[in-house]
Amino acid sequence: MMVSIENELKHVSDELEYLRRELERMAGSLEFVHQDVVALSQSFDKLIVRYMELKSHEEEINRKCAKLNKPSHE
Repeated sequence: MMVSIENELKHVSDELEYLRRELERMAGSLEFVHQDVVALSQSFDKLIVRYMELKSHEEEINRKCAKLNKPSHE
């Protein structure tokens, strides 16, 4: 099954929001250097990178589509 970029962006965005809330919750009760906080923070960072890659890919596709749909001057 092919997942659209829009769907994956939504999924990653939802996951980022969930991890952000978890980090806030953990930071309220644990030290920032606690292994669980660090591990969750690293997961959050990786997900941010994935989100940025998807956004870049989406923008590239949109540029290519715009070029294809641009009327030519005759």
